Amino acid sequence: MQTFEDYQARYSAYEQIRFRRETGGLILFDLNTPAFGACFSLQGGQLLSFQQHDQRPLLWLSEQALMQPGKAIRGGIPLCWPWFGPAPDGSGRPAHGFARNLPWRLTSVLTEDNGWVVRFQLSDSADTRALWPHSFEASLTYQLGRTLRIDFCVVNLDPAPFSMSYAFHSYFPVDDIRQAEVLGLNGCDYYDQLQSMRLLRQQGPVRFDAECDRIYVDTAGEYLLRDGASGAELQIQTENCHSAIVWNPWVEKSQRLSDLADSAYQHMLCVECGNVNGNSIVVPAGGAHASAMQLKYR
Repeated sequence: MQTFEDYQARYSAYEQIRFRRETGGLILFDLNTPAFGACFSLQGGQLLSFQQHDQRPLLWLSEQALMQPGKAIRGGIPLCWPWFGPAPDGSGRPAHGFARNLPWRLTSVLTEDNGWVVRFQLSDSADTRALWPHSFEASLTYQLGRTLRIDFCVVNLDPAPFSMSYAFHSYFPVDDIRQAEVLGLNGCDYYDQLQSMRLLRQQGPVRFDAECDRIYVDTAGEYLLRDGASGAELQIQTENCHSAIVWNPWVEKSQRLSDLADSAYQHMLCVECGNVNGNSIVVPAGGAHASAMQLKYR
């Protein structure tokens, strides 16, 4: 495992890259260019923030996010994998899998004609096999320029197939949740997690006047987050992602969550993309599964 000093030495020639260590021990790095600024955590291979210098922030990060090893960071784009939600067998394993709670290897940070590319990798270990008994190699690739693109790939190194579910757990900023809406889900079936997974059908845009926790299945994979208060419109386009999760904790749940300010629900919304529930994936022995999400303001 590479240390903080290893990373500092490896990228010392890049004036755009700066590594820092949080009080709790997490290693973060900032990527600041003439076009944009971004911040990553090596834990989870997670993008915490991204902002074009001439635009509003693309992502939302809780001011009370826990920056502690092994604790999920609330904000940015955590990866929920190899399962979404509670562990499938009810064994008490961590919710939303282990990918967001483990350190990933930063394999490269490269500049290209249209921006920068940041790559992370996670391989199975004794710790992961204790939670999920499979051999794998997972990668996250971020392309940062006028748009933000995230590619996720999992290779099955087992001699037998394995099943998995996952989501890009994206947190987005809104000026006023009551004036926000999500388009692109009209006519889609969804499981309402606040009504014991009752199966319902979306009619029109998704709007918010209470807590929302919905899993949409068999979706088209393209959505528009419209923030009526600011006029901002965020395009969300995916490849090989057939589920969408829409979540806002509203008042009472915000008050219960220690890493979320009581009023934070008013200014954030999760529109998550991946493959969960009936869209879960089976990866054949020696095979791979890949998907992607692209974000930009229009």
